[in-house]
Amino acid sequence: MRVGGDMGADKGADGGFDFRRVATEDAGLLRGWLESPRVKAWFDEPDYAAVVLEQLSNPAIRCWIVEHAGAPLAYLQDYDIHAWNPHPLDFLPKGARGVDTFIGAESKMGQGLGPAYLRAFADRCFAEGVPALGIDPHPENAAAIRAYEKAGFRGERVVETEWGRARVMVMIEDGARDYGCFIQ
Repeated sequence: MRVGGDMGADKGADGGFDFRRVATEDAGLLRGWLESPRVKAWFDEPDYAAVVLEQLSNPAIRCWIVEHAGAPLAYLQDYDIHAWNPHPLDFLPKGARGVDTFIGAESKMGQGLGPAYLRAFADRCFAEGVPALGIDPHPENAAAIRAYEKAGFRGERVVETEWGRARVMVMIEDGARDYGCFIQ
C-alpha cells in the first residue's frame, strides 16, 4: 500500500467513502469525537488526539479521516503489524496491516456505515497488494465486533496484550478463504 496521499480518488466504487490523511487541523474534530462516552469507553488513553498527531510522522502508521457524502464520519488508522514485537496479530504474513477505528459522527451510528467503510478500505488495501488485515477489539465491545464481522473479519481468540485484552480478528484477500491457517 502506498505511503502518503489520499485514498479517495474513485469514490463511486466504494460507496462514496473518501479516506484522507489526518492533518494537524483535525485535532479539534478528533478531540470532539473522543469526548463521546461511546468512543471514550474503548479509546480511553489520555489525550488520544495528541497521540494520533504524534503518529503522523511515523512511517509504520497511517492515520485517516473517513468521509462519507463529503462529511467526516470516522477515524481509522492502519499500521505495519510487524513494526511492533510482540503484537497479537504478528502471525499474519509480512505486508499485513493492523486497523484501529471508530465512528465519530454520532448521528451516523446504526446505519451500516461502519462495515461499509471497513469493506471499502479493505478492498483498496487488497487491490494494492496487502495480503491480510487484522483488528483487535476489546472482547466486550460487542457493537464493534458485530460491525467487523459484517465487514468480513473473522476470529474468536482472545489474548492478553500490553494494551489490554483483545479479540483477534482477521480479513484476508478474497482469493484465500482458509481463515484457519491464520487464526491460531
